[in-house]
Amino acid sequence: MKSVFVAFAFRDEDRPLVSIIDHLAASYYIKVITGEDLGGEELTPAVKARIGIAQGLVALLTRRDEKVRGGWTTHQWVQDELSYGRSQGLQAIALIEEGVDVGGMYASNEYIRLDRNNPLKAFLSLASSLGTWKREAGRVVKARIMPPSLATKVKHGNGCKGRWRFMVEGKFGEWREAPIVKEPGAAFAYLNGVQDEHMIELELEVDHNKWRSEAVSQWMQVQLKEEKRP
Repeated sequence: MKSVFVAFAFRDEDRPLVSIIDHLAASYYIKVITGEDLGGEELTPAVKARIGIAQGLVALLTRRDEKVRGGWTTHQWVQDELSYGRSQGLQAIALIEEGVDVGGMYASNEYIRLDRNNPLKAFLSLASSLGTWKREAGRVVKARIMPPSLATKVKHGNGCKGRWRFMVEGKFGEWREAPIVKEPGAAFAYLNGVQDEHMIELELEVDHNKWRSEAVSQWMQVQLKEEKRP
């Protein structure tokens, strides 16, 4: 995971909270994207585009207007951004300030209660969620297609499809798409979502013929030679 969209009201009293979220994300090497500087409090195509390039979303639902019968409303456009992110399949979580009445609409989703006067517990929970997202997202691994004769078929064939799956403790995961990229002198498969403990199995279909690897370690092998002393 490289980036998260942070949905929040552009108010001075909320900026210290956003700053903490920014620092937490940075500690996981996650970039924060926001909808600021887009001129408006609504879910515009420009905001949707920014949400679309993120891998996760954090919504800060703070108090807006006090209700006659108690409780507070929150900011509709922040809720809209949260709902849109979830509709796009993003990992998403809401920080809901104490007293904010959302009518149970997030009961089926993970959320964190935020006490503005004592926010430590909420931000510790958010840090845990960000760490889980980062770990589950894994990394992108660039796998060189071997042997060279197969790479040549990939580079000069009429079409190539790739897919991969991981294996952990003898159990295989589901097959996932592996985009194939032709580069000068070689061809590579890009494997998205690889975690440290994964062994990798790769399958290619080239000109209607299939090629499959064994489940192999993702880590490079280094051969050492003994140095002879003079």
